[in-house]
Amino acid sequence: MNKKFLVTAMSLVLAGGMGLANADVVLYGQLDVSIDSTDVDGGEDDINMGSNRSAVGVKGKEDLGGGLKAVYKVEWQVDIDDSEQGPGTNEDDTEGRNNSEFKGRDMFVGLKGNFGRVLFGSMSTAYKSPASKLDPFYRTRNQSRNIGLQSGLHKGRGEEGQGRATNTIRYDSPSLSGFKLAATYTLDNNKSDANDDDPYSLGVTYKGGNLYGFASYLTTQAGDDDSVFQIGAKYKMGDAAVWGMYEVDDGRISGTTGTDKGADIFNLGGSYKIGNNLVSFDYAEGSESDNNTVPEYTTWRIGGKHMFSKRTMVYLTHSNQDIDGAGEIDITSLGLRIKF
Repeated sequence: MNKKFLVTAMSLVLAGGMGLANADVVLYGQLDVSIDSTDVDGGEDDINMGSNRSAVGVKGKEDLGGGLKAVYKVEWQVDIDDSEQGPGTNEDDTEGRNNSEFKGRDMFVGLKGNFGRVLFGSMSTAYKSPASKLDPFYRTRNQSRNIGLQSGLHKGRGEEGQGRATNTIRYDSPSLSGFKLAATYTLDNNKSDANDDDPYSLGVTYKGGNLYGFASYLTTQAGDDDSVFQIGAKYKMGDAAVWGMYEVDDGRISGTTGTDKGADIFNLGGSYKIGNNLVSFDYAEGSESDNNTVPEYTTWRIGGKHMFSKRTMVYLTHSNQDIDGAGEIDITSLGLRIKF
């Protein structure tokens, strides 16, 4: 996708949306650039610049009457640290970069009402969505899913994507005494496939007072054990917060990295807010997979961020992952984020 196409598409969406008397159209985005230092035992040290899933998008809604609304969202990931890159397909590589200037993220249309909402398109699954709220450095180089605090399943994408899935139908229920239900069903669009192994995920979240919790399940239906389950919670106590999460992988889910059958992950973390500053610490252990393709490891992350305003922050994080038989990986990241 080139620049001219992006500008033209966004102009058409904005122009069309503004022409609707009862429509609300919002242009939004997030730009994040970091300087990242990586130190691998037995390897070369490296310093890079990362764009950390910077994104720009358009979203909106139209009142259809009777409590029913049409909703839409079109979001692109942008690589602002290297605008001369050629086309690519990888959203989440080890540098926290993608290989193209613009790449589709959540893109959907849907209906919203007293029944909840139903969406059609490409979007985060019911497995990915809730866990990101336990990561104070989500969408940075040292985000949890990059360093073993959460599994690599959270960044799988495509028709078998566990993180963001294409060709997907999603339902979100209204809040029921603090509880919300979510479900996604992904069509594989493979007419020649003798088996209709369409992935699906189910989840429940709870938010009440200072407590947030979730549980979710995902399977590709490719086999009896081709599934994963996670449960987690976060509790706030004034300026402090603590959280924990556990992922149980009952079988390798194809198209992902960082997990395999039996490679479960247990994570604990906490944060403390001091004025416009927040400091946090996380620790996780990953068990060895049943077939020994994923080794046992421990990982920890310490970080801090300063909020200049509601839209602009600077952050500094350091992570260490100690992999059994492979040594340690240390990553330090200093970044600046601006939202609009």
